[in-house]
Amino acid sequence: MSITFYTSRICPYAHRAHIALAELGLEYKEVPIDQAKPREPWSWKSNPFRGLVPALEYNHEIIVESSIISTFLTDLKDNHLVPLPGTPDAAQKRAKINFFVDTFFSKAQPLVQSAILAPDAATKPSTQTIFSRITLAEVLTASFVIRLYSYSKPGADLISAEAMERVKKISNWKKWADALHSHESMGYIRRMM
Repeated sequence: MSITFYTSRICPYAHRAHIALAELGLEYKEVPIDQAKPREPWSWKSNPFRGLVPALEYNHEIIVESSIISTFLTDLKDNHLVPLPGTPDAAQKRAKINFFVDTFFSKAQPLVQSAILAPDAATKPSTQTIFSRITLAEVLTASFVIRLYSYSKPGADLISAEAMERVKKISNWKKWADALHSHESMGYIRRMM
């Protein structure tokens, strides 16, 4: 198995695949792509479709898009992130993970944005999952949560402290976000922020 991972250390989408690779313990060669400058001609090899990151080369085939890469990696071997397909129980668990990710981006993310932008926004919970072990759901959402928190750090000041306090009041949000932040596989991303 030969994996080359074309990535940018500042991209939350690439972070999804970083988390999956860390959780799965897969060996890979990392090739950093600097998104702040025009692409080098060689970098189009990693993603001939658009030259974007992340991209993954697996046994001489190119796989693109962070969600697709992360899901592909979880399908390579038995793991705790998502059950291997082939049984009704696995299908049901995969459906729940897909529902969680869809809910995060279609409902929770807009709620967080409204809490940041509007002090009187509703703070009802959109998700209720607090994990004991991460799954593909956290792989696909954690980098965005960690990035959100990094935007409110002193020095970044992209989101006010008051706005972040409103976000933290969303029921179950703080508990879930704290669990994400403390997870070992998120360390790489926390250090980057």
